[in-house]
Amino acid sequence: MELTTAPISIGDGGWVAAGAFVGPGIILGEGAVVGAYAVVTKNVPPWTIVVGNPARPTKKRVMRG
Repeated sequence: MELTTAPISIGDGGWVAAGAFVGPGIILGEGAVVGAYAVVTKNVPPWTIVVGNPARPTKKRVMRG
């Protein structure tokens, strides 16, 4: 079985928690958050929080300032 590789792109302000798996070629949008031990196999839209296996959106991330 051949090794499949592709770059992972994490947008500005994006964050990946400990133990998360992000598959090859995945794009995490600006401000996206991947929860601990999540398994990401699809692109994550900007300002979205995903958790679980498979990773699913839980809510939109809102910046207050």
